[in-house]
Amino acid sequence: MTRSVSAVVSTAVAQDTTQPVLLIRMGWDVQSPDVERRICTWDTNISWNAETWTASGAKISGLSINGGTLELPNGSDDPWLNLVMTQIPRNRSIQVYEYHTSTGSPSGSDAVEVFEGLMDECDISDRGIRIQLIESRLSKSFPHTSIGAPTYNYLLTRGDRIYWGVDVVMVE
Repeated sequence: MTRSVSAVVSTAVAQDTTQPVLLIRMGWDVQSPDVERRICTWDTNISWNAETWTASGAKISGLSINGGTLELPNGSDDPWLNLVMTQIPRNRSIQVYEYHTSTGSPSGSDAVEVFEGLMDECDISDRGIRIQLIESRLSKSFPHTSIGAPTYNYLLTRGDRIYWGVDVVMVE
């Protein structure tokens, strides 16, 4: 499949240095209208996909297939401290999109999802709020304590039957 590259992306790629803007969608409670669920790492708001992504002072570091770290400012004018204290971030969804742009024109580009997962542990300090991210395929829809590591202390013999719900499996 071929795809044409917009003039904004071509300009961004042609620069000596370019840094993609990260668009971050967080799964905070909907009943909190004062909480912005879509933020960006740019210094001004960005419109993309018919949505506004608010400038936030947020940073993401160490992002990989295994997770990363979301850093939010903890100043007196920032809403994040109150948010993480009232709505615990653990197990809330997060999506990160990479948005390439030219420094002169932050609009007119397209974004690509680079991470989808869950927020995990949170560390609050004077320097900021750090939330660890977990990649979604590593997270399960059941508590991590419900299934322990397997231990095998005996093997089944040939012909033994294992009943699993309505299925029967016979050892060969």
